[in-house]
Amino acid sequence: MPSYGLPRKSRLHLKKDFQQVIQGGSKLQYNGVVLWWRSGPGVSNRPARFAVVVSKKLGSAVVRNRTKRLLREAFRLTRKDIKWGTDLVFSPRISETLTNVHAAQEALKTLCGKAALLNTSSDN
Repeated sequence: MPSYGLPRKSRLHLKKDFQQVIQGGSKLQYNGVVLWWRSGPGVSNRPARFAVVVSKKLGSAVVRNRTKRLLREAFRLTRKDIKWGTDLVFSPRISETLTNVHAAQEALKTLCGKAALLNTSSDN
């Protein structure tokens, strides 16, 4: 049976990785979601890695967890389109904009497109 989850190698885990992306990377904002990203030179042999950072200001634990689940699922569905070797950290600031997976996926694709992180058809 195939696994449909998000593999461990596609997630950011270490504090130093978060710090490198947030402090040393670039930042964009769209529709209440902030994206920090960093593309390391010579690391194009690994898939894009992803993390979600959510503040308690966003809402209750139920709202925060739902928002994280939606963004993780949106990344899982579009990770094949994101350039390899890229580290991404998403931080939703407004929970009302991410009401379903399609809205989260649209925000994710728009941010990655503005940051030129999406593969073009000639790269595949």
